[in-house]
This record gives sequence, C-alpha cells and structure tokens, in this order.
Amino acid sequence: MRLLRLAWRNVFRQKRRTLTTLGAVVIGLAGLVVFQGYLGQLMKGFRESTILSGIGHLQVSSDAKYFTDGEFTPYAYGLADEAALTAKLAADPRVTAVFPSTGFTAIGGLGEKATTLLVKAYPSARMRFGAVTAGDGAFNLGALTSGSWDPSGGPDRLVLGETAARILKAKVGDTVTLMAVLPGGGLNGRDFTVAAVYRSAGRDKIFAFTDYATARDFSGLKAAPVLHVIARSLGDTDALASSIGAGHAVKTWPQLATYFVQVNSMFSGFLGVIRVILLLITLFILANTMNRIVFERMREWGTLRALGTKASGILVLVVLEGAIQGFVGAILGIAAGFAVSLVLNLAGGLPFPSAGTVLQIKVVPDDQAVWWNLVPVVLTAALAAFLPALRAMRLSPSEALRCP
Repeated sequence: MRLLRLAWRNVFRQKRRTLTTLGAVVIGLAGLVVFQGYLGQLMKGFRESTILSGIGHLQVSSDAKYFTDGEFTPYAYGLADEAALTAKLAADPRVTAVFPSTGFTAIGGLGEKATTLLVKAYPSARMRFGAVTAGDGAFNLGALTSGSWDPSGGPDRLVLGETAARILKAKVGDTVTLMAVLPGGGLNGRDFTVAAVYRSAGRDKIFAFTDYATARDFSGLKAAPVLHVIARSLGDTDALASSIGAGHAVKTWPQLATYFVQVNSMFSGFLGVIRVILLLITLFILANTMNRIVFERMREWGTLRALGTKASGILVLVVLEGAIQGFVGAILGIAAGFAVSLVLNLAGGLPFPSAGTVLQIKVVPDDQAVWWNLVPVVLTAALAAFLPALRAMRLSPSEALRCP
C-alpha cells in the first residue's frame, strides 16, 4: 500500500509530461470506444434485419439435406408431424411465431417475354414489405417500389423482384403465367396477378413471392418442408433448438446467415487490428515516458535503496507508476468515448449508406467497451514500465547515487 501511494504521487510530479502522455491515450481510446459503439449497433441492426429477412431465429425440417438443396425443390422433405410440431413450438413462451414456408422454380411468362423465377412463399399474414421487429412475428422481404401487399387480398397474387419485372415488362395489375415442374414430373400452369414490385439489397432480384396457401395448392405440396421460428429473445435460440428433439434437422440463424457471419468476423478482425495498433502506440509512448522518468530519478532510486528498499521494491514502484498512468488514461479515454457517443446520439447518430438511402446509426458503447479497453491498456502500460524498471533495479545504491 505504501508503494501504491508513492507511485500515485510520483505520477503527477511532472504534470506537463503526464498530461501529454495521458492525452495521447485518451484521444486514441475515445475514438476506439466511439467506433466500437457504432460498429456494435451497425452489426446489431444488420443481424436483426438478416434474421427477419426470411430466415428466422431457427428453422426445423425433416432432413438436413433440405438446407443444402431443398429450398426450391422441397417435395421430398415434408414434415410428417407438421401440425403437432407447430402446436408444440407455438405453445412455448419463448416463441413469438412459428410458420411454414416453401419455394419452387418456375418459368414466368408475360406476352412474348419469359424468365426463370425463384418463387418463395410464406403465410400471407407473415409477409411484410417494410420495417418489422421480432415482436411482429413476420418477415421483411424488401421494399415495394410499386403496388401493395394486403395479407387478406386473396390467392394467386405475385410480388415480383424489380429485375424480373423489367425483363417481363410487367407492372402492377398484369397477369403473369407461371409454369412449374410438379413432384411427379408433370407440369402445372397458372395465371398470377402482379400485386407489387419490390427491391431488396440482399436478395436475388429474380425472386418472387406469393402466399403459402397458393404455393402449396399450385405445387401439390403435401406437407411443409420447413418451419420458421421467431424467438422472443435472441438468447433463446440455442435453448429452443435443443428442445426440438430427435428426428428433426434444426439450423439456428448463425448457421443459416453465412453472409452475416462473414461480415461480422471481418469487422471484428478490423476492430481487433485497431485495438492492437492503439496498444502498440500506448506501449511506445509510455515506454519512452518511463525511460525518461527512470533516467531522471536515478539518485532517487539510489536513496531509496540506501534507506533499505529492496531492488524488487524499486521494480514494483516503477511498474505501478506505469500501470497507474495506463489506468488513469484508460478511464478518462473511456469516459470521453461515452461522452462523445452521447453528443453524437443527440445530433442524430452517424450516417451509414444502405441500398440507396442513408441510415442514422446510434453510437451505443456497452460493457465490452469498458473491459476490453481498460484491462489491455493497463497491462500494456505496466509492460511498458517493466524494462525501464529492470534498469533501475539492477543499479547498486552507490552507482545510482553517482548518477547526475
């Protein structure tokens, strides 16, 4: 405790030098905290939009092969216990919604134009073309550029991607004829009315959507090939997956949202590189400061040794001085980062361009912004003081007292 009090007092003996050193640490850490808070909110929004764009928190099928080749050829993967499994999951208090989906590949024709369409179908009440939250129990499938989607609008309606609509020269109200191969190898054709045209940054624009009842009737599907589960909380995903039981293939959203996982890993690595660079800068700045401190106070170390302080005590004292500088700099830097984040949020957040629009992203640092920055900076500061401390420790009292 005596050494700690002495180290604290020594840190502020040269106020200008200490403030210069701390200033560099504070500015770097404040920027890191702001960036970490911005990136965290950006990825949180991306994660939620990915989950609610047609994936769900988890999916349940009869066979794991469905997730590799069954999305648009679903006929061999029907859930024999669809009704019982749906009832079981819907009764779970951790579940907001559970519903089926299916898909098929078709040739869409209008006049002399034709194109291949990947048609995906969900229950009409679960289809949205605008912002949703997990509590809505629905998917946001894109943004409508024309037309509208009314969940109670009746069967045989189609929402076309803008690329497909351009190829077919289709507009809202037109009739598009779909031809698809049935499970037995036969063909089925039906006229669909274009209810709307949509745009989506993350989905192939030759996708089309219709309601599940229409798709099931058109394709002759006997049972749902997959159930989507929307959980009340992201943290419930793994527990829900474990509760499904044997005899089913279950995939959670991280296993299905591979693009999100890749982007998140990339940004996490980017953040890690920035943190390492900051720690290296802190190491060099504090090492230079501690070297000067040790050199200027050689006679002080000799006096302490002559008064009975052990060499290890000198080592601990110098390391404590470095660690205290790191601790104070980290606390001030983190506090400054939170303060800057608050100011940015009051101003509306930071802009992020997405799909032709500019989103305002809030900067919300969390507990990780404290511990993942505080602890490494303090340890780095202690390491920066260690080598100069060894130099002070190795001098005998007489050698130290003879230093100028």
